[in-house]
Amino acid sequence: MVLEVFKFIGLLLIAATKFLYAPTSVYLAGYGFFETLLITSLGGFVGVYVFYKLGSIISRWWANRFPSKFDKKKFTKKNRVFINFRSKYGLYGIAFVTPCIISIPIGCFLVAKYYANDRSALPILMASVVFWSVTLTSITFLLGPIFG
Repeated sequence: MVLEVFKFIGLLLIAATKFLYAPTSVYLAGYGFFETLLITSLGGFVGVYVFYKLGSIISRWWANRFPSKFDKKKFTKKNRVFINFRSKYGLYGIAFVTPCIISIPIGCFLVAKYYANDRSALPILMASVVFWSVTLTSITFLLGPIFG
């Protein structure tokens, strides 16, 4: 029983941080389709909530600790790519790529920084987790383990 609880917590942590690998991990742990869907979604929700709140706290602390100076900002290629993506797709685009492409922690920090006053940010991130959970779990159960 204790091992089962630790296994469940470990799978939740994988889903909260490395979401792309979560459905395969849960599948290989021997869970069924709906259990995999539930575990990956729940882990993703926990990750989104924790990292969004943590990102908000860190962003506020950073702004207070290091007040903005009116120096000219330096743009790197990576900054330009992110700014273009943010301008073109906004919150929905960042939420869509967060679980799989840029990971839940990084995506939530970005959303917390740039969309702190948007009350729909957290529900949109969670909807993205559900979408990717259904998609990746379905692929895993149809084709077998993706990253096994």
